[in-house]
Formats: sequence, C-alpha cells, structure tokens
Amino acid sequence: MILAIDTASRALSIALGDGRGVSFAAHQLRSRGQAENLMPMIERGFRATGSTAADLTGLAVTVGPGTFTGLRIGLAAARAMRVALNIPLLGMTALEVLAADAARRFPDRPVLAALDARRDQVYAQMFRRAEPPFAECWSAPVAVAAEGAALMAVSGTVLIGNGAALVASHVAGQTVVLNGVEPDARHLLRLAAARSLPSCPVPAPGPLYLRAPDAKLPTRR
Repeated sequence: MILAIDTASRALSIALGDGRGVSFAAHQLRSRGQAENLMPMIERGFRATGSTAADLTGLAVTVGPGTFTGLRIGLAAARAMRVALNIPLLGMTALEVLAADAARRFPDRPVLAALDARRDQVYAQMFRRAEPPFAECWSAPVAVAAEGAALMAVSGTVLIGNGAALVASHVAGQTVVLNGVEPDARHLLRLAAARSLPSCPVPAPGPLYLRAPDAKLPTRR
C-alpha cells in the first residue's frame, strides 16, 4: 500500500491505495492549518481502510513548486515516515501531478500546468500529449510572468491549475482552461504506483523552490 501526500499549494490531500486503485482519498482547500490536519487525515485514512502505517510499502509526496510552508509540512511528514518505516519515498512535482490530471481528461492534447506564484507570476511547465497517467515533459518548470508562460502554449493546449486563468488571459490561440484545479494526491498515488516504487529505500527527495521566499530576515545595523 502507498500513501501519497500533497501540501504544495492551496490544498491538503492524501490518498491510500495500490496499483489496482485508490482505497481512500481526502482533499481539503485550506490557506492554513495543514500541519495540524495532515496527521489526523492520515489516521482517518488508516481507519477507513482497516490498515496501519506498518502496512505501507511506499510513500509519495509533492516536492513543489508551491508555498514554502506547505512544502516543508508535506516533506517533513513524508521523510519522518520514510525513516521510521524504512520504506521508499518518491518525490514528484506538483506540476507533474496537475499534468497527469489533465492527461486523464484530454489524453490527445498538450498540457500547460500553472500554479499561481503571486505578483502576476506563475510556476509553469509544458507537457506533450501522452497516454495517461503520464504526461511527457516538454520544458523545465519555471517561475515566470503569466504573459511569458502564455508563450509556451500552442493551439489546443489544456491549461490546468490555480494559475490557468492568469495564463489564459494572455493566450491568443484556442485553449481548454481548467482553472482553480489544485494538485490532488489521488493522481500522485496513481503516478507512484505506475512508476513502480523501488524495492529498497532511496535518498529522500528535497523541495523544488523556483524563487526566493517573499519573507526576508531583517538586516543587522
């Protein structure tokens, strides 16, 4: 059984399951309180599936890009469970998870995943059309102005993510816009199961930060 965790953006979500499907999933939109609610959500998943942490054979977590606090919460929890249970941990970007969601709905279209990075910027990545659950990377993930991200799109592109509308306003060609979509641990779980987690523990993934934090330490005088 695999536990998938996402806290990278404006949602908190987990999923439990294996290669045959998702046994339990929970998804909450919340701007704060992820740290206090993550472990109770996981415990609720164990109770609902009649399982325990000892039944886990692997973990998956989104590594970013996203909010700095959210990324630390999810990665810290996943790393702690990895050490305690001595099981593999797979890290995937939130943009890959969004692209997998779009690929399930529109398998014959290119995908541009975009998360709102504030200040009229987005975290964006372009993916080629591909059979679900995977979407082939067409570009590296970047932090860029919404207008710049729009230049990555081609005709027929599916725009997905909570930054999709920001990008769509600058796109001249025809697109499909799935705005307001947050990364979902269910899609992360499917990707992790399809990629076949290694049979032995691997080095823990680190966070993907595409720009410096907005908060600055005060300078000494």
